[in-house]
Amino acid sequence: MRGLFESKNKSKRSNFFKTLNRSIKLQNTNDHTYVKHNYVDIGAEEEVEDEIEGMVIDSNWQVGRRIVELGVLAEKMYCCRCNVPLHLHDTLHERTTGFGSYLQIICTNQECRTVTDVPTGKVGPTGSFDITAKIVIGMIHAGLGYAQIRNFLTECNLPVMSKSCFQKHEKKIGKIFVSAAEESCKNAQQLEKEISADKHHEGKKETVPSHDCCRNWYGSSKSMEPDMAVSMAHKMNDNECAIDVIHADNDFTTMLKLDNENLKKKDDQNHTTKGITKSLIELSKRHKELKPGEVIPYLNRCFMYAITQNSSSGLQIDDGLSRIVPHVFGDHELCGAVDWCTFKDDPISFKYKSLPNGKPLISEDLRRDLENLIEKYKSKASSLRNLGSTQANESFNHSVATKAPKSK
Repeated sequence: MRGLFESKNKSKRSNFFKTLNRSIKLQNTNDHTYVKHNYVDIGAEEEVEDEIEGMVIDSNWQVGRRIVELGVLAEKMYCCRCNVPLHLHDTLHERTTGFGSYLQIICTNQECRTVTDVPTGKVGPTGSFDITAKIVIGMIHAGLGYAQIRNFLTECNLPVMSKSCFQKHEKKIGKIFVSAAEESCKNAQQLEKEISADKHHEGKKETVPSHDCCRNWYGSSKSMEPDMAVSMAHKMNDNECAIDVIHADNDFTTMLKLDNENLKKKDDQNHTTKGITKSLIELSKRHKELKPGEVIPYLNRCFMYAITQNSSSGLQIDDGLSRIVPHVFGDHELCGAVDWCTFKDDPISFKYKSLPNGKPLISEDLRRDLENLIEKYKSKASSLRNLGSTQANESFNHSVATKAPKSK
């Protein structure tokens, strides 16, 4: 049944809920797009879209957060035609580009009504926002990948760039990083040439074809290290900065790849220490006397004392290593010329600080195994002279791993 009274009641009911919904929308402070409310005008007969002179308003620019440079925004908030100040609440649409965006704002001048594109930050010569390049550089510096920065920005409710856009900027910035690193290496080589007084010799020159791909290795990780050593050696020879000595671990693969008779190999102090500790741990599986916590570190110190304090010649290193086994088994006849053994100061009350109960070792089987280990290191005494250190390289590798981790 339709009549005068029903239409009036319906109109009042419709107006009531429209007014109520408007007040609720103004109070909505939800931060994320995934929190939505389904507002329904009960009794409303028609839904009218927000329009300004035939232009539909997109209110998505009001959702979430943005990275905005206030100085740029204040400078650009003027009509491009009549120079009248613009207002943010007159924004019709937002066009995002990377981590920046353009706000399309309509002029308030009734005679103009021009829509102006207002950038939210500085724009480079290529048309991309500076903040995009800055964030990509920060990601590389922090050792993050696209998935990590995407998750971070999503939780902050900030717009996220596409993966293709990220890869484009990463390749562009990566070339600059490589160029800066090459220039730094050349400066270091030049400084090395100025400091060193050795004669330089020319080696075989090999050129690597230029390519834009950041990936330049497809083999195993074990074969990567010797290949890098060969490549760096050739490059330094090409730049008239020849190598005479290389400090490395006990892996001979690199030396075999270099295949240079004039190149000498010196052992690294850190790797030598680790190698001795590893050998002693293997012996502890058969000899219980090595089980106490301080025994292996003590024997390791004895080894390193014999090597570092007699590094002037291989014969002195032989003599130093020969004292270790008699010393730990209570025979101090050969310890008179060394400072690290205090038996000569007080032979009666002498005790070992790091051996069980302060007493010497007694197992003959352990003694034979330790003597075999000593002979192993005496056979390469020449390479143990003047041990070098790869700590600077390890520190650099750690820095690289933080910027470009293998797992990302």
